[in-house]
Amino acid sequence: MIRGAWRMGGGQPTAEAELPGGLVRQLTDWQGAGLIDADTASRIAAFEAARHRPRLPAALAILGFFTMALGIIAIIAANWDAIPIGLRLGLHVALNLGLGLAAWVWRGRGTAKGMPRFRQEGALLLLSLSTLALIAHVGQSFHLQGDLAGLLRGWLLLVTPFTLMAVRAPLHRSLWLSGLVWWLSVELSDYWLTLHEWRLSGTAVMLAFALLYAARVLSPPLDPSWARHIGRAAVATLVAATSFVLLVLRLLLDAVPPPAMVNDATIAALVGFVAIGGAHWLCPADRAGTRRLFGLALALSPGLAVLPFILSQSPSAIVTGVLFCLYWVALGKLALDAQRPGFFKLAVALIALRVFIFYLEATGGLLATGFGLVIGGAVLLALALGARRIMAWGTEKVTEDAR
Repeated sequence: MIRGAWRMGGGQPTAEAELPGGLVRQLTDWQGAGLIDADTASRIAAFEAARHRPRLPAALAILGFFTMALGIIAIIAANWDAIPIGLRLGLHVALNLGLGLAAWVWRGRGTAKGMPRFRQEGALLLLSLSTLALIAHVGQSFHLQGDLAGLLRGWLLLVTPFTLMAVRAPLHRSLWLSGLVWWLSVELSDYWLTLHEWRLSGTAVMLAFALLYAARVLSPPLDPSWARHIGRAAVATLVAATSFVLLVLRLLLDAVPPPAMVNDATIAALVGFVAIGGAHWLCPADRAGTRRLFGLALALSPGLAVLPFILSQSPSAIVTGVLFCLYWVALGKLALDAQRPGFFKLAVALIALRVFIFYLEATGGLLATGFGLVIGGAVLLALALGARRIMAWGTEKVTEDAR
């Protein structure tokens, strides 16, 4: 990491601290723009310098522990069959107990000093992964017959209580959510053909997603940050899936899907509208203003993804592109109203990408010529310039609204 010295005190070097270079530049820029004065910059620099810790010794220690652990694993792997089953499982259980005890001892440490709870979060993450390995270890030792759904089900039953109560790190939360979604996917795949015969396979997916989105209202007893994390993950999944269908999947299909699939998707769109809209309405804070409109956009997402499949190939390509652009125009407008410039920039970039795909579809074989490549490059540059200006305008608007 680049380090720099920050001199403070109205032009006089009253204090000096070694800080990350990025923070030094930010403090200089903020003070030059009049956002903070010299005293505020001094306090920020002093605070960051006080909690700064040397990175090299910690990195060397981590590398040393990793090397030792790798050596121990290699020794155990080479003598795996010679180790009694009871000893192997006993050591694995002892490892889990040790990780749980470490997480308990380290609970809350660091938060009083304004520092993240690295040690506790690390112990909890290792405990979660070790628990999954322990389940597989037991099955391998006693030659138990099972499937992936059973493995994930057992892991979720064991780790969910302490994960929901104690975990605060986004990485660990995302790991648990990924495991939950993976388990739901495996369970649904076992009954997929039966559900599809009843035209309910898409409906099952929509209901599972709505239940995940509705978990936001469990705060309390669920930690508020957990509720926000689950809500954001659900929203990101729905928006990404809808965008993928409109931008990529529909363009890859050469024919209209069979009627059975269309009926299944249509029922799923109707059920999804009601279920997702209801899950959004359960949270009182989401019933007014921009959040209410955002809930409507989420509820309409399954229908937008299904509509192009119902049409024939020729109008479907046009409708798909128009729906994609309108979808992200609406999301971009809501992002501006909610003062989320990052999401607004994403919307502008995706719309520009879809417009360029429109150009590629319209020109066809022209791009095989040198002149066509020149025109295509010019169009792409124009889109980049226009997108940049729109992003800058959106950022300025958010800044003005925040004042």
